[in-house]
Amino acid sequence: MNIFLIAILLTTLVLLLIPFLFFYKNMDKQRKGLVSLSILGYIVCAAPMLYFSIDHMVNNYVDANIGLGLGFFVTWALTACVYLGWLILVIKSKRRVNL
Repeated sequence: MNIFLIAILLTTLVLLLIPFLFFYKNMDKQRKGLVSLSILGYIVCAAPMLYFSIDHMVNNYVDANIGLGLGFFVTWALTACVYLGWLILVIKSKRRVNL
C-alpha cells in the first residue's frame, strides 16, 4: 500500500514540476525575484500533499484518511490552475509574436 502511495506522490510531484519548468524556461533570467517566486510557488503547491502523505505514513491510520485525499485534491487543483496559467501565458506570447 505504501508503494502505491509513493508512486502516486512522485507522479504528482513530477506533473506539478512541469509547468514551473516551462515558467522558468520562458522567464527573464536576470530577474532573480521571479525565479525565487517560481520555486516558492512549487513548494506551496506541493506542501498540502506532502504534509498529509507524511502524516499518513507516520500515523498508520486504520480507517480511511480523508486528509490524505483532500491533500491530493488540493494539490491537483493547484496543478490544474498552474497549467491553465501557463497555457494563457503561452497563448498571449504567441499572439504577440504573430502581430
